Amino acid sequence: MSKIEEIDPRVKAYLYDIGYRRWSPVHATVNRTWTMTSNIAESLNAVTKYARELPIVELLEYMRTLLERWTKEKLLKAKGTFTYIGYKFNKELDDNRTLSHKLRVRVSTDYIHTVIDGVRRYIVCLENKKYSCGQFQLDELPCPHALAALRQRGESFEEYCSPYYTRANLLRTYEIPVNPLPDESKWNLPQHISDEVVNPLTGEKRQPGRPQKERYKTYDELKSKKYKVSCGNCGGAPFLLASLPVTSLSLIDPSSCFFVA
Repeated sequence: MSKIEEIDPRVKAYLYDIGYRRWSPVHATVNRTWTMTSNIAESLNAVTKYARELPIVELLEYMRTLLERWTKEKLLKAKGTFTYIGYKFNKELDDNRTLSHKLRVRVSTDYIHTVIDGVRRYIVCLENKKYSCGQFQLDELPCPHALAALRQRGESFEEYCSPYYTRANLLRTYEIPVNPLPDESKWNLPQHISDEVVNPLTGEKRQPGRPQKERYKTYDELKSKKYKVSCGNCGGAPFLLASLPVTSLSLIDPSSCFFVA
């Protein structure tokens, strides 16, 4: 927050005003685990960038075949998984297990352990599944501190993982297929549907300029570009105005140097 305040104190005030639960996973009122709410929308937007220009029937068929292929690929991947949890989560667990071997454990009770990580101490309560590092409460996957405590007890990790990560639930997620459709000539349309005429919108004024097809990129994505461009006047890095929503342009200092993309 102090870094945000250095950039613009109004942004800090705005984040305080809307509440931590709206932008911080730790303070969210629902358990988001590893799922970001916009991920699926961004994935669909990326692969349907050009398909969105198709007529509505062709667009819907494109979306149906896309989901059909995705569902089949995910189902085959889940069937090819032979660990208790899915491949992605099992890999994270392996990384945490490697880190846990560097930690020292001091037993307080049967379920409460003190895990020493360098100069820091973390409290692990296996009975309530609460760890002072807060990582397990967020991910519902044993963190390095929890795995160190479990190794001390000689206990396995299975019951400390969210059931959503298990192979069984992954199989259930993709067990309902996206069924194919017959050729359009074989469709049995009700009469009132086939007789309906859909007219174009009237009174809608098209916005000037080329319609935007790509989403606004975050600061981290812009920062991670392989190439770097500098301003010829001040030598600073460019700030792409085209990447900002219109509502953010009012926060820009007009005296600063910018490259307008």
